[in-house]
Amino acid sequence: MFNSIIKTNLINNATIVTQPDKNKAVFFKAVSVESFKQFKERHNKINNSTQIPYNLILTIIYSLSKQISYLLKNESMCFHRFDISNILVIDDSKFIYLSYEDLNDVKENKLIIYKPISKSTGYLSPELKNAVSIPILVSYKTIFYSLGSFILDNITTNEETNEETNEETNEETNEETKIVNKLSYIKDTKLYYFLKRCLYDKPRKRVLLYV
Repeated sequence: MFNSIIKTNLINNATIVTQPDKNKAVFFKAVSVESFKQFKERHNKINNSTQIPYNLILTIIYSLSKQISYLLKNESMCFHRFDISNILVIDDSKFIYLSYEDLNDVKENKLIIYKPISKSTGYLSPELKNAVSIPILVSYKTIFYSLGSFILDNITTNEETNEETNEETNEETNEETKIVNKLSYIKDTKLYYFLKRCLYDKPRKRVLLYV
């Protein structure tokens, strides 16, 4: 997991050390390190808003997408969810996810979870919310939905939710329609299409792509 933040240059000049108990730790230099909760509370006070500024949202997407892509391509592993308690903010500009508990093997495009998962914390995909037995086998694209949900939660407010019905496609479920309505105020932006690609109800339709 540590390679996903070192070899992607999310943190620089880092060293991985194996401790006496055989657990691994990573050491690096930084001006500041804080939890995502601390980061958000500080920015909320500065901006007098519960939303995170657009430029920082793009930085979050960039950072977490790099981690996801590295893990899938180089380690055949991926997180099954994002939980803000495991997100660290480095120097106010790098966002990294650290959780061995949420890290799982990926085989033949299926993410394999061998133990029960919490359904009360973190951002879960519909397929994980509906899982009833272990081992759980879901598409690795479950993490795309989690990322999209996390971003959506930090850019929208109740006041900005549009309740009008969306009729772009008959394939969209009621939940997808609600998501599209929430995104109406950024419609036709790159962020809008990124989130739509991540938040399809059907895993096969999800794509991690910001263009």
